[in-house]
Amino acid sequence: MENLLSLLNIFSPTGDESAAADWLAAQTGGIADVSLHRIGDNLIAARGAPRVAIFAHTDTTGYTLGYHRRLIPIGAPAPRDRDKLRSSDGLTGRLRMATQGEGPRLRRVRNAAGEKVEPTPGSRWVYARQPRIERGVIAAPYLDNRAGVWAALEALRRCPRVAVAFCTGEERHGHGARVCAEWLHREFGIAQAIIADVTWHTADTPCGRGVAISLRDAFSPRQVFLDRMLKLAAESGIAHQREIQSAGSSDGGHLLRSSLPIDWVFVGPPEKGPHTSRERAAVVDLEAAADLLAYLTDRLGEVN
Repeated sequence: MENLLSLLNIFSPTGDESAAADWLAAQTGGIADVSLHRIGDNLIAARGAPRVAIFAHTDTTGYTLGYHRRLIPIGAPAPRDRDKLRSSDGLTGRLRMATQGEGPRLRRVRNAAGEKVEPTPGSRWVYARQPRIERGVIAAPYLDNRAGVWAALEALRRCPRVAVAFCTGEERHGHGARVCAEWLHREFGIAQAIIADVTWHTADTPCGRGVAISLRDAFSPRQVFLDRMLKLAAESGIAHQREIQSAGSSDGGHLLRSSLPIDWVFVGPPEKGPHTSRERAAVVDLEAAADLLAYLTDRLGEVN
């Protein structure tokens, strides 16, 4: 879990993913036979002659500081009163919920020396709570989607023929996934994709019961491809659950809205408290996600 803990501390709200791309370039550059292609802050890592691509978004939710210390959401964070935040320029502060519908504001801003300072409008802010692992549960902000990035990185280490798109902007617009998909389809003829992300803990797909394979959310994958994935997952013996949702989306939805003939399916562990500063996931589910990504990638690479 050391790589995941490192990832969780990287500042990377939508539009500001460069630090995550730099870290991933250093990590993937040390894997044998990996070629890297960077498009802005999207990073594509490929091994061998891949026929399958894993998409994992590197951006998180957060805030832009507006005028008069108003916090403007990046994506859809789910704040709680007095959440501790940190900024792109090294400051810390507390989020205070609005009392009259104007949105949250930033309070008690201090620099690294503990001195009160006035923050700069336009700075970016994210949750500052530190990650911890206790009794088989990891608790931290931004398991969405650090967990998916970690699992995709593990699959890249294990699979001799795979491409991984560490892409940007999923929390707002999905442009990064479409940019990476176009490049992968042109360069490698990629027509099969796995979305490595996280999903919601529910009574039907609870934490601790294995990684979830989504049959649908707001969008539906092509049934023939989904059926093949479900069959392979059953053969794998890896703990997994079947998820059915009527709302929500992922980079799979962004691929579906592109003009590219790429089949996709969503694979990810359930978590509690999505988009809050207190997201929680079972370590066994994260490990199952990495195992299943690697297994499906290897098997899908055998046939189109």
